[in-house]
Amino acid sequence: MSFFKTRITELFGIEYPIIQGGMAAGLISTSELAAAVGNAGGIGFMCAIQWADDLGKMEDEIKKTKDLTDKPFGVNVTLFTELDQAWFERAFDLIEKHKVPAIETSARSPEKWVKRIKDMGVPWIHKVARIKDGVKAAKLGADGITIIGSEEGGHPGAERSATSVVGPLMVDMVDVPVAIGGGFCDGRGLAAVLAMGGEAVYMGTRFCASDECIIHPKVKQKMIETNYNETDYILMSIGDPVRAIRTERTQKILEIEQNEGAAGIIQYLQKLHEEEGLSFSGPTAMNTGDTVQGILPLGMVSGRINKIEPVKKIVDDIVAEAETVINKLSARKYWKA
Repeated sequence: MSFFKTRITELFGIEYPIIQGGMAAGLISTSELAAAVGNAGGIGFMCAIQWADDLGKMEDEIKKTKDLTDKPFGVNVTLFTELDQAWFERAFDLIEKHKVPAIETSARSPEKWVKRIKDMGVPWIHKVARIKDGVKAAKLGADGITIIGSEEGGHPGAERSATSVVGPLMVDMVDVPVAIGGGFCDGRGLAAVLAMGGEAVYMGTRFCASDECIIHPKVKQKMIETNYNETDYILMSIGDPVRAIRTERTQKILEIEQNEGAAGIIQYLQKLHEEEGLSFSGPTAMNTGDTVQGILPLGMVSGRINKIEPVKKIVDDIVAEAETVINKLSARKYWKA
């Protein structure tokens, strides 16, 4: 339908305004998932930082994605300052070498890398949690902006702003197209994003609950058992908040933050690093299936997901439901979805 044609579908050359965002908490957004989303009509992003210790594996994943689909896909480059410039140079070299169709950046200002990205000549979208960061990225030349609200799993930002507030605000503040994420899993979410002025819905958690996502089956089961009010907002005390499904570990972190503040949580995280070897890349609890002591960075919308399905069915259902919702709204009918 024509209402699914937006500047973002035209930017990426996709059928539907549906984006599977790059997720970095373990091996989550890999070739299988990105290719499946592309084949279903959206666009999926892999995340370079998953292979921070061995970018050769990222190169293998890019090649594998091209074997699995001839549709657009992308690579997210998470701009953590903890990684050195040589790593980013190598990551962008591989993206350019293999003609990856799209780039997503996130986490820090992309200013340092704008020329490099623009010289590749591929669509570039930058993800933010704060309005001012989206405005800056648009001024720097990003082709699109993704804004996420605090309902999102992973790193939703320290301002704790709701998607329904920051989404429309971001649309009003920039001239480039905006994707909106945080709390969406279905066609009603896509319709809501379009009503806010967004030009694509941005989803992560929904696609974790797919056959093609390689996270552990125990984590998928945990997702569908989780209620909407059973996620925790942790690490706020150190300015690097994470939303994750409630586990013994997240409750322990909240207890330390409440009783000992930032100093206590820093000491606790350092201990975890020493004992468990936490790092940017490689498997995490999302892959090992530790749903007790693990940190599972999934969104509040887990409470609305009750089954694991193939990506194509997920996308088809989103599109069909959005079309139904929009048509019923245009007919001024009231209904219970």
